[in-house]
Amino acid sequence: MEEDLVLLEEEEGEEDPLQMAFFIMPGHALKSLRDEIEIQGGDALANDMLYRYGIRCGEGMVTRMGMKCETMEEIAETIPPLWAGIGLGRITVEEVSDEHIKVRFHESVESLALGKPKEPKCHFTRGYLNGMTVGLSQKETNVDEVQCSQDWSETCFIITLGTEYFTPVQEETAKAPDVAAKAKPESKLERGIAYLVEAEDPDGAYKLFVNELASGNQGLCITRDFPTKIRRLYGLTNTPVLWLSNAEQEFAVEPVQLGKLYHKIEDFLKKAEQATVMISGLEYLIVQNNYHSALKFLQLVRDQVAIHDSVLIATISPSTLSEKDLKLIEREMEPLTLNGG
Repeated sequence: MEEDLVLLEEEEGEEDPLQMAFFIMPGHALKSLRDEIEIQGGDALANDMLYRYGIRCGEGMVTRMGMKCETMEEIAETIPPLWAGIGLGRITVEEVSDEHIKVRFHESVESLALGKPKEPKCHFTRGYLNGMTVGLSQKETNVDEVQCSQDWSETCFIITLGTEYFTPVQEETAKAPDVAAKAKPESKLERGIAYLVEAEDPDGAYKLFVNELASGNQGLCITRDFPTKIRRLYGLTNTPVLWLSNAEQEFAVEPVQLGKLYHKIEDFLKKAEQATVMISGLEYLIVQNNYHSALKFLQLVRDQVAIHDSVLIATISPSTLSEKDLKLIEREMEPLTLNGG
């Protein structure tokens, strides 16, 4: 299988010329890519990067084709013919229920390229399958790789559906604090701008976020605080809230997974109309990662906010950073002083 080819797809975009663009690379190049990432950042980073890129490829392909499925049976019928054109190996469906699908891979290009490892290693393949399932179901999904043969020459994947994939919605702000139900407030922020609120207490930033939702914006809240607490304090009923935590919760994102967090924000901005994103506690992302990684993350999010004519409100505790580091962040964002701040 030396000449096996892996077909990769770039991210979708409705009017983007890359929407229809494909590129092809030899199967052994997938191993070379993994080796280089592993040298730079270790085994865990290589696994995560290949998995996450696989998700983007799989979801992008399905989204470009405009395909959706209502049931697991429909997903199980749809995946094999789509997979046949990808070039990562052959696939057969072994089990289907309302909760999961079990598929078996034959002649897996990724497994063969890695020399038939004795542990799960098909991270790109697993990600591609997960991305396809997310795109078809519009739900969060989980794909686990399990052993199907004694020498790992064949791999099985268990696909499990989760909750509805979060989508942009209008918030019901009538019960939110400091929002008058009698009149729709005007937005106080300019679109396409990433704002930085420097405060030890993020309460003012949250209230500004709620005001933007009340003016008609669709919001995404990312916070270190438990989502139930934030929903109760600020009257958020419909707005998706992501929790920066290592806890095993469907609404949690590990703070060290900056790539995953970035893609969730990017996906939201693509789908939303007049989006406003709130990130509370930038200092926590800096501590959990490192300053330069967090700064790069902010730069990428800021660029997406500008591209999609949206708004970002991010809070930071200024006492947690040196003056030099804080100034660098201020150069990337628009400092915003709130009343009483």
